[in-house]
Amino acid sequence: MTMCDDPTDLVADDYDSETTPGPDGPPPAPWAGPGPVPPDELWWRCWPRPELSGRYHGRQGVVALFGRTVDLRVDIDQRYSSESPVMNRVSGDFYSTRPVKDGQFWRIVRTYENSWIVDSPVVRWGRCAVTITGRLRFWQGVHPVTRVTIRIPWTNGGRRPGVATFRVGRAETAYTITYEADTFRDVRLELDYCSSVDVEPRVPIYGSRWHDNRPTDTPDRVLTIETAYREAGIGVTIDPTHTVIDDSAAGFASWSPGELHDAMETAFSRFSGTWPSWNMWGLQAGSFDNSGVGGIMFDAAAGYGGAGDAPERQGFAVFRDHSWFNDLITGTSTTQDQARAMRQFLYTWVHEAGHAFNLLHSWNKSRPSSLSWMNYDWKYDQLNGADAFWGDFRFRFDDEELIHMRHGDRASVIMGGDPWASGGHLESPADSTIQSEPGGPVELLVRSKSFFDFLEPVELEFRLRNRTSTTLTVDGRLDPKYGTTTVFVQRPDGSRIVFDSLFCLAGIPELLDLAPSVDSGGAAGPDRLSVLVPLTYGAGGFTFAVPGQYLVRAIYHGAGMLQTSNTLRLTVGFPTDKATDRFADDFLTREVGLTLALGGSKSPYLAAGFDALQEASERFADEALGMKASVAVAQSIGDDFYRQDERTLVKHHSADPEAALDVTAATVQAYHESGGRAENLPYGELVGLRSSLFAEVGETDTAANEAETLADDLAARGVRENVVDEVRSAAAELRKS
Repeated sequence: MTMCDDPTDLVADDYDSETTPGPDGPPPAPWAGPGPVPPDELWWRCWPRPELSGRYHGRQGVVALFGRTVDLRVDIDQRYSSESPVMNRVSGDFYSTRPVKDGQFWRIVRTYENSWIVDSPVVRWGRCAVTITGRLRFWQGVHPVTRVTIRIPWTNGGRRPGVATFRVGRAETAYTITYEADTFRDVRLELDYCSSVDVEPRVPIYGSRWHDNRPTDTPDRVLTIETAYREAGIGVTIDPTHTVIDDSAAGFASWSPGELHDAMETAFSRFSGTWPSWNMWGLQAGSFDNSGVGGIMFDAAAGYGGAGDAPERQGFAVFRDHSWFNDLITGTSTTQDQARAMRQFLYTWVHEAGHAFNLLHSWNKSRPSSLSWMNYDWKYDQLNGADAFWGDFRFRFDDEELIHMRHGDRASVIMGGDPWASGGHLESPADSTIQSEPGGPVELLVRSKSFFDFLEPVELEFRLRNRTSTTLTVDGRLDPKYGTTTVFVQRPDGSRIVFDSLFCLAGIPELLDLAPSVDSGGAAGPDRLSVLVPLTYGAGGFTFAVPGQYLVRAIYHGAGMLQTSNTLRLTVGFPTDKATDRFADDFLTREVGLTLALGGSKSPYLAAGFDALQEASERFADEALGMKASVAVAQSIGDDFYRQDERTLVKHHSADPEAALDVTAATVQAYHESGGRAENLPYGELVGLRSSLFAEVGETDTAANEAETLADDLAARGVRENVVDEVRSAAAELRKS
């Protein structure tokens, strides 16, 4: 055996601590221990040892028209940075190869087969090579027991081609592996800019020690989108060319969810090839309709390749006009306010892009105290004290996230693969069995009517109530898209899912004070907050599409509190006739679901969805389905809709408030006549929508009359006095205007 031989059939016991050094390097010559002692004068051949972790490409020894290749990810020693921890994993993807004729020429193409991981590899370090062994765990399907032996040699500081041998029983398949990069996966990021915010700095740059609130031992380094992800093991290449979208159209002030979704579709129509693909798109825009939102992740698409064929988790946007970024400058910060803004700018870009890798928020994964890009500083601070997050954060993803990004199933990591949150964490929701201790500061009540018609959009009331004798501050954003609530649904077949919103919004908490509880002598009403939460359509599709009985449960984790709700039981009915049953094929589509979830849209990509909702509002006008569909139609046609034409935002649809009022007239009358408490919240929201529409056509007196009618109806139904007073005050303001 020569000094660089490292036989692969040795077992771990053949090496002791002196002869199997760790990744910091082999022991100094002469080499003490069993086996031949290499000549002193030749020790330099194995020095220095290169970094071995990274991505390797493997092919079978003989190049054939039909065969297999493997993409191998080795994660066993330090790479790139001290802030890039070793995960001690090996993973890979198998591909088959075949010839395809392209015009007059033939080329070899790869077809993805499956992915696997070795969770606990045995790593044996020799003087000139490392040997890694372990058992494969495939992410999908049933496979025979498969083991791998990987040998990677080096000489004079350079990596040499290695061998990966896979064994199934006595059968072996060997691949020659060559090193490709110190990143485990590579992604292309296209960044586009609205002209109103096409200013420097266009991309974030932040020095890790610029702000005083930081860990004292943080290495001094410059962080960008690329370096933050390279530390995570992901190679991000920002496309040097970008599109500037002229957003100076008269009347355009802020982006709606529907307009952002349409812009994303337009951007991705420029990408050639098929999905899934390692491509992301980011937009720097001015403002969102909700000015408190600084960033948004898009988790849906409709138009690419036709309905139902669009990729998921495609893109995100950062809103440059948000107050977070008021103190941004170009270059090195000179004040703490500038450093804070530049840090937040970097955080927002990295955080929103992280969602595209199928990463959930830290608290959605039962890790609310995780020091990760995927946590919110204010959520961490609520549990650990003011300014604690930035004082502890080391600008990295946590270990579980790193394992997912580097070694997770390809389909659950790649853009356009598994739908958001389905591949990485929540097939068996870990938090679905959490129970709050009795006597908590707040009560979370989930309630609705007990029966929903087939195809009827499902909206539930989430009510927070103060149970203490003192004023309590809560985050009033109870919709899951803000990350303050997690919703679990048990379907009729017994399976449990987590409802995941199509959008993930990062923004400023909307803190509200709830008065002391009634039980402690407080006034009835100001001690509680009710919000109507739409759950019809999420990242997993239609939540309540199948007739039968459902159980719904929620967790509130805001303002430093964690509170579980009651379990709500509701039933979805069966179709009452063949016409309704047949209409389900037109209604239960991605386009309809997206239009509902977006709060209306006039995007051409979703035209079929709008048409189906319009048909539902007419065919089922006297039923709950038609009434709720009419609201979605009004939301779509009642507002201007802007979309990109070439590189300019233009008005694609002009608001038609009169038509929106007409389509909802029967619905508001039905809510008025129903007398049911379950309709109070949707009744109130519809009157609010119609008030804005009446204002647009100059009929504020009519809007005030409708608001007064709502107040009278709510009072007659026993709604708390403070709520009724708020409606009457709104009516009075309408009359003044």
